[in-house]
Amino acid sequence: MFSDHAEKLLDVADVLNGQYSIFFPRNTGREAFQFYLTALIIRLFRTGLTFISLKIGMVLAGLLTLPFIYLLGREIGNRWVGLIAFFLAGIAYWPNIISRVGLRFPLYALFAAPALYFLIRGLRYCTRNDFILSGIALGIGLHGYSPIRILPLVILIGVGLAWLGSRSVEYRKNIFWYSCLLAFTTFIFFLPLFRYAIDNPTIFGIRALSRLTSIEQPLAGPAWQIFLNNLWNAITMFFYSNGEIWVHSIPYRPALDIITAGFFFIGLVFIFKRYKYNRNWVDLFVILLVPLLMLPSIFSLAFPQENPSLNRTIAAILPVFVISALGFEFVFRTILTSLKEKRIKAIVIGFMGMLLLISCFMNFRLVFDDYNEQFLEKAWNTSEIGAVTRDFVMKGGNPDNAFVVPYPYWVDTRLVGINAGYPIKDFALTRNQIITTQLIKFPKIFILKPEDTDSINEIYNVYSPIKEHEYISKQPGKNFIIVQVD
Repeated sequence: MFSDHAEKLLDVADVLNGQYSIFFPRNTGREAFQFYLTALIIRLFRTGLTFISLKIGMVLAGLLTLPFIYLLGREIGNRWVGLIAFFLAGIAYWPNIISRVGLRFPLYALFAAPALYFLIRGLRYCTRNDFILSGIALGIGLHGYSPIRILPLVILIGVGLAWLGSRSVEYRKNIFWYSCLLAFTTFIFFLPLFRYAIDNPTIFGIRALSRLTSIEQPLAGPAWQIFLNNLWNAITMFFYSNGEIWVHSIPYRPALDIITAGFFFIGLVFIFKRYKYNRNWVDLFVILLVPLLMLPSIFSLAFPQENPSLNRTIAAILPVFVISALGFEFVFRTILTSLKEKRIKAIVIGFMGMLLLISCFMNFRLVFDDYNEQFLEKAWNTSEIGAVTRDFVMKGGNPDNAFVVPYPYWVDTRLVGINAGYPIKDFALTRNQIITTQLIKFPKIFILKPEDTDSINEIYNVYSPIKEHEYISKQPGKNFIIVQVD
């Protein structure tokens, strides 16, 4: 785990202890959905305040997004487009890492998927209930992950395209009133958070404003230039670089594997041509959805190095994999319909399956080999330190007699407590506090970074004799010093 996980689990602990907040101000503020979901998972499965509790909830969010990707694909293309999109999204490195990392990121896609599916259905068939369902998904989703705040704008653009694409006065009148119903439904579900935002506007908006404006860091140039540069970096991330953030991506590699990226490009050409001939607003909307759903990342004007990012763009998987599936289905449908001999058709179908299998293996390697390797190389080994602390307690030691001496850019000591089985205990003890431990009964254990020689010397000044040894980590470069005083 890294520090964000500590913040989340402390918020979950607040919920389990009866603090039922609408918005959690810790760590610049977070919406509540994940914390209540994780608390429910802990109650149901007895998984405790652990990394796995966070992971279960967010992996479920990722899985529940997939049926709506199928439905979107079927609505925009056909049943085969939906199935291919479902498969491509299910195996892809991008959404799998975002779900497995255990943070709130998948909630953006989870609620954007039904909101957009029911919106498109409602606009195509002018059905009132679809607008209501879209509003419910959006209203609940606004309690999930803050990038979804861009979705009302996306929906407004979709409604505008449908309104402009029809000349029927009756249709325009109906979608106007149904859109008002969607907005009203959304507001009903958003109302508790709206009240909080009115009472605490700074806390509610500080995270987004710190990225969009210069309140935390001055803009490095004209806003429009940064925006255009961010836009270019974002829309090319599928083929070039998905950014530099190691905690939820493999830095500087494309967001898509080469096969999915190739069919995404073909799908874009196909849907552009289909729109050119049919002038169907749905096709234009699907194309626009790609940059629109990435705007939370593109709008990082004060911190352009944070763009592109796979977390703030995660809802873009909806149009991206549907468009890739359109390209895949178009290519092979065109080939198959031009062939007459069954044996050659079987070979082509086998080749299709082989491409999907190769994509599956490539993404498997990206998630479980490449990402895993670079993540372990950069993350600190608080699980090993937690295991040492837990072993000390199991052998009769008092958890209050175990200490981790902080060192710049080293472990988050709160995570040591979580891994040791004491999730709300911080094992930190500063160098200046070492002398105060003389009043504590033996045995005692101190854990330090090898480079922290000043703190090690301080322990020698306070205690004698002591036992010191270096713990050899499974990950090179992550060893730590254990000092035990009996």
